[in-house]
Amino acid sequence: MFRGRWESSIMSSFVSVLFKFLLGFIGIMLISCTPVLLTINDTFDFSKYFNTFVGLLKDLADPSNWHLSNFNSSTFEKREISFLKYFKGPYLYSLSVLIISILLSFFTALILAFITMLSNRKIKKNVLQITKILESFPDFSYVFLIQMVVVQVYITTGYRILSFYSLGGNLVYVAPIVCLSVIPTLLFFKLFLLLYKEELNQPYVELAKSKGLTKVEILIWHCSPNALKSAFFQSKSIIWLTLSSLVIIEYLFGMKGILYYLRADFSPTGLTFILFSVFAPFFIFYSFVEVLVDKGNIERNVIFEKFNLPFLHKQQLRSLLKISNIRNSLSSIFMNRSSNRFKRWDIILPLLIVLGLLSISFLYTILFHDQIDQINYIYNEDGKLISRAPHPPSKNVFFGTDPYGYSILQQLLVGMKYTILLTLIIATIGVVAGYLLAIVYVFYMNNKSRKVINAIADGMHFLPLTLLVFILLNPVLINSTGVWSTTLTERLVVQILIMSIIVLPVTTSSIGNEMNETLKKEYVQNSVIMGGSLTWVIWKHINPQLWTKLVLFWTQHIVQVLQMFVHLGILSIFVGGAAYYADTPYRLKPDISEISGMIAISRDVFVTKQFWMIIPPLFVFMLLIYCFNLIADGISKKSIAKGM
Repeated sequence: MFRGRWESSIMSSFVSVLFKFLLGFIGIMLISCTPVLLTINDTFDFSKYFNTFVGLLKDLADPSNWHLSNFNSSTFEKREISFLKYFKGPYLYSLSVLIISILLSFFTALILAFITMLSNRKIKKNVLQITKILESFPDFSYVFLIQMVVVQVYITTGYRILSFYSLGGNLVYVAPIVCLSVIPTLLFFKLFLLLYKEELNQPYVELAKSKGLTKVEILIWHCSPNALKSAFFQSKSIIWLTLSSLVIIEYLFGMKGILYYLRADFSPTGLTFILFSVFAPFFIFYSFVEVLVDKGNIERNVIFEKFNLPFLHKQQLRSLLKISNIRNSLSSIFMNRSSNRFKRWDIILPLLIVLGLLSISFLYTILFHDQIDQINYIYNEDGKLISRAPHPPSKNVFFGTDPYGYSILQQLLVGMKYTILLTLIIATIGVVAGYLLAIVYVFYMNNKSRKVINAIADGMHFLPLTLLVFILLNPVLINSTGVWSTTLTERLVVQILIMSIIVLPVTTSSIGNEMNETLKKEYVQNSVIMGGSLTWVIWKHINPQLWTKLVLFWTQHIVQVLQMFVHLGILSIFVGGAAYYADTPYRLKPDISEISGMIAISRDVFVTKQFWMIIPPLFVFMLLIYCFNLIADGISKKSIAKGM
């Protein structure tokens, strides 16, 4: 009997995994055809999209079409590369760098977290502060920091400790692995610290102490197994970020890996195969381990099949509309009933810095109408040429200029408002839409529908977010003709919608699970049983418990969007779009000046060592990320203090 139940459970798990796998593959095919739907001259031509999807199915069914197209720079011709050759070469190259980086990050973070937990409180505080600062650096900045160190060592000793660029058949490993592992190490480190702290507060720890076990023994034999299991289930979001970072590391190091061949072959067949090759190994690994550890008994599940609540009762509506009730509800949602609610400088100060940067940018627009000077040549008092673009920082140009002579300081002053406002809009739309869809997810969907949403959200964690956004925005924001058939407003709206919608499955699932936790509480269930309407339950019970976490989701999403802007800028996807110059076919001209667009020259700076061009926009991004990380940490502490 036991064996039969075990076999039945295994079969059920296999069917569930197979369903999610097929759903992920279909999603990849749909995404791979989407660039056709967003092409400027055929925007939202659904008949063309359908025909492209049918053509993709035919190509996948015909093995003779299983190849990628690659441009040969020596002969200026396209050549075909079989999927097998791609798999043996570029794919394994990228995957080996990625896996080694993740393993290095995981074990380094585990060891550092273990040592930190054994340290005194002052050391812990200093380590966490350093972690916050390091986490504010965009991932690509570590390429420049490490390169500076290597160059300085070479100048001092004459010895080059690392190779930084992949040329010809030379494959670089150490530098990409080191650069790629920094951010995941910081994230895993913070995760392990949190998990160890939670485990040390469990009752079994007190029992272990009473038996005379030391802290080292408790951490190794009791806390670590539970922390490792929890870390595995929470590591998907870290893998998600690392996959996006891999795309940028490949580009900066000139690695002929996944991104190189995706940019070379932008066909639906090529996109499908490359995205699927990234998705499949991680999905299979996580699914296999989840079956082994019986994830179904660990993760949070919805406790009701489907709610049948009336949307609103008239009597409850009158109660909700009473001024006193509105005031009390807003007070419970927006502020703590505490004497020090206005003394949270860890939240207020970074918020003031962000608002200050935004105000300075708007003030420059009002006073100088977004003027950006172009200085091609600088002469001394005798009329002698002393500098030509790009100019380094001097009394003539405070932050220097870019390669085309445009003032970097003025570009920053113009671009800050676009970066900050668009980031806030995208993050707000993502969280608000996720919240509204979470209500549908919890109250109007049955378990089967919820499983589909969760399957899509799980699958999203194994696809590089930057790569997906790049695929979708490339046909919208890059113009090879020099003449736009769409307005700037239309392109901005499409960009905002794409960057907001792409994360909706994950956001909806996360917020929905938080709602489920509130609905499991006894007083909420009693309210449902006693006839509480949907609006009543949401307003009186869910929102007061959920508000702080929604703000936390919002600040975390802001940081994610800022990182995404940096990645897109490196890949020459500019906010509002860019067109190729007629006289310089390899140079893109952004439609508006925005900070992430200044990051586009990062690869050139990587080679020329003209770091003054990249440091100012990098510093602004770091400052913004650091401020929103501080806000998120402040909100997290606030939630813990309230016992949420």
